[in-house]
Amino acid sequence: MQGPAVHYNIGVAAYRSGDLARAEIAFHEVARTPAMAALAHYNLALVALKRGDEKAARRWLERVALETSDEKLANLARSRLDELPKVSTIDAWSLYARSGLGFDGNVALRSASIDTTGSGQDDAFGELMLAGSYSFRPSWRFDGAVGLLRYADLDEFDQDALSFGVVHGMTLDAWHLDPGVYVTQFSLGGAVYEKSAAASVEATRALAGQGWLRAQLRVSAVNGEGDFSGLSGSRSELELRYEWEGLQSWRFGTQARAELNDSEDEAFASRWIEIGADARWVVSPQWAFVAGATLRQTRHPEQSTTQGAWDDDRMAFRLEATRLLWEHVQLFVRYEHEHNQSPIAENDYDRDWVAASIEFWR
Repeated sequence: MQGPAVHYNIGVAAYRSGDLARAEIAFHEVARTPAMAALAHYNLALVALKRGDEKAARRWLERVALETSDEKLANLARSRLDELPKVSTIDAWSLYARSGLGFDGNVALRSASIDTTGSGQDDAFGELMLAGSYSFRPSWRFDGAVGLLRYADLDEFDQDALSFGVVHGMTLDAWHLDPGVYVTQFSLGGAVYEKSAAASVEATRALAGQGWLRAQLRVSAVNGEGDFSGLSGSRSELELRYEWEGLQSWRFGTQARAELNDSEDEAFASRWIEIGADARWVVSPQWAFVAGATLRQTRHPEQSTTQGAWDDDRMAFRLEATRLLWEHVQLFVRYEHEHNQSPIAENDYDRDWVAASIEFWR
């Protein structure tokens, strides 16, 4: 009695009787079966239309048109899309917020065997993040974000981050492009240590088989401040990510990232490459779990205090759980273990990190 056809009939009955919340839960359950996912997504669009949420309905219908091989269903989705009002050019806001508490087992990311400030020390912390976008005209938007991290005792490691950018969205064949420019500022212990200006482009493409590919390139001009003046120089970042839906309620992702720091001071200059993979398990419309792992190799140039250049190898494992509390509000619990293996004793460390937060978005 847990087959997708049963949940589909429950969803239809709930929809026709006006119980949209129950219908949404049922259709999400149906979507866990790949063969019926497109049909479930079409019905989720109908639920959104009943609620007057044309933006969500458009998102579901566009997905159906891409993922189904049933021409009849694809035509229904396209017809519904044609009936929707054209995308409004009225200014629109989107917002994301996260606030929580956590414990950091190695605040300074330094070996406990080294006698320096913060080496091997742990501390509790509080975090706050706010990010928002303001869209204007059909394809332009402003992005802004602020992040705060405050430790209970080791306040010299308190961190602040500010970011502001302008992005212009466009479509090129099957790709959606988001080129933009950003300015950022980072602080440590209450003092600004880095300012940067960057040009960025992100390209996204939906693929057959319920997957998508994203590529991002970002080039920054960096200005180091105070004790971190050696950070001044340039920084180039590249990221590739591929996600696809697996069997039933599973979703998988793989990624590759690379960064080149061409800093004036050799102590800050480095280049690294990272590969990773993760799996997401949606247990129900309320619960989801994620497990992931990454491996990063960092190349440090020759310095006066070392025999020559060296490599650090960092492995990180993470577990996440989310529990939907209300519409647009969820509990987010995260755990991460990090091990950095290095021939430099100070850089050879382990770290355990855990946090629980409340997330809100609209």
